[in-house]
Amino acid sequence: MGDSSDSSRIEANENNKDSEREVKYEDFEAELAYLKDRIMKFKHELVNDISSRSEAFKDEIENILKKNKYQFTGTDISLAKSTKLKHGSGIQEKVFVHRESLLTELFKISHIRTFRHIFISILIIICAQILIYDYTTTGKLNLDFDLFWFCFEGFQRTMLLYWLPMQLSGLFLVYFFFKLWALKRQRTKSIIFDVLFLIIYIIYLLLMIAVPLLNLFSVSVVCRIIVLTEQVRILMKIHAFVRSNITSVLYNSNYNEKHESSKPKPSGCPEFSKYLYFMFAPTLVYRNEYPRTKKVNWRSVSLYFAEIGGTIIYTYCLFDRFCVPVFGSLKVKELTLKSYVYLISISILPGALIQMMIFFSFLHSWHNAWAEMLRFGDRQFYLDWWNSCSFNTYYRTWNTLVQDWLYNYVYVDCSKLLGKKYRALSQFLVIFISSIFHEHILSFVFGFFYPVMFFLFSGFGFICLFIPRGNGAAWNVFVWISLFSGIGIQICLFSVEWYARRQCPQVFDSALDYFIPRSILCGLNNEIQGN
Repeated sequence: MGDSSDSSRIEANENNKDSEREVKYEDFEAELAYLKDRIMKFKHELVNDISSRSEAFKDEIENILKKNKYQFTGTDISLAKSTKLKHGSGIQEKVFVHRESLLTELFKISHIRTFRHIFISILIIICAQILIYDYTTTGKLNLDFDLFWFCFEGFQRTMLLYWLPMQLSGLFLVYFFFKLWALKRQRTKSIIFDVLFLIIYIIYLLLMIAVPLLNLFSVSVVCRIIVLTEQVRILMKIHAFVRSNITSVLYNSNYNEKHESSKPKPSGCPEFSKYLYFMFAPTLVYRNEYPRTKKVNWRSVSLYFAEIGGTIIYTYCLFDRFCVPVFGSLKVKELTLKSYVYLISISILPGALIQMMIFFSFLHSWHNAWAEMLRFGDRQFYLDWWNSCSFNTYYRTWNTLVQDWLYNYVYVDCSKLLGKKYRALSQFLVIFISSIFHEHILSFVFGFFYPVMFFLFSGFGFICLFIPRGNGAAWNVFVWISLFSGIGIQICLFSVEWYARRQCPQVFDSALDYFIPRSILCGLNNEIQGN
């Protein structure tokens, strides 16, 4: 009996201990949940406090710089070293410093990183939807990727016949003639030789524009995009190099002429290695030196190229699922105004996603990949354009590479020639030249001239520059709606014209057929025949 009572007491004690442990464990879980909640609240309070302090600190910096006739023009406190400094003359100077791209910094935050995961999830769902549709309608999986191979047809020929000659001529011919002129200018000051060099330079630029266009329509659409974008990039690089160094060549030449007894200055032409690095560095503003990182992170390079591959697949799926089935089945002759309104409305969503893919793949992943491979330190290729409350801000933050080139080599020179009184004209010339290059690329990519972007860019966009800037959410929503509507209009009109060129007969046998939209003529002929 004694043994049994002892064992029962021991068992009762163990049960009590187990129940106490369970109570303590439950209390621990509750305390842990409370602690996690407190940590999250503290994190949000800390972020808000840092944000408010950063804004106050930025305002303090701006006030100090303004007092000393300098103006801070960055849009984020992390750019405290400044992208540009405005001197007393009003001319802003591009300053290169070590900094990461804005998305690179933002992706370090788990909440922001989730948005990238959302886009990846949408891609997986779209791919699965395409496969399910093919299997349920045809009974098999369609994995031939006809649209993909159509877009990249003639890729090897494009690289050998177009890309390589453009690269070689831009690298060697330009530098050789500029070096020759600089050395000649150092010895003797000859106006005839200066004019001759200017004529050769202009002829080269014209040939650089015209020659790649010969027989360009024999390659696919994507190959044309490669040729034309690379053509514009090389032209901008060449002009940046010549425009940046021509002043030093003239200055050194004049100095040597006035101070013949002193030690002569060098020609002013930089070394070829500096020119070579600039031609491949992800910047369009020339400097002899750039901030460089210590080593290459090849894991980051591979991830950037993987992101580019993913966005190409993403864009392919968007066209294959949302654009080709809709516009490929259209009868252009039967389109009415209501049809165009409907087509624009259904083009906005895929157009918005395609615009996001272009931004992420080209402005972020592509440039960061080359910056990492070349150890290029300044990776500010864009700013927070998604927060823009006006198109003036959007144009300056969407693509800072092109914006810096337009400012340094178009706006500054136009301002010096025209004066401060014609500042609006200088701004218009910047937008006009930019829209001309965009239209040049689009017209030769699609094989017809349809200036939709030209009117949206240089017309509506220029007018929006003078609309007073707001700071509220409503203005940001207005910018987003305008961007999405614009890309929807472009996708709709270009797609209709693309299929009109395949459905409607040619009206003009001359070059007019290239410049007059066939979709409009097709609709007019149909109305005339109906009446």
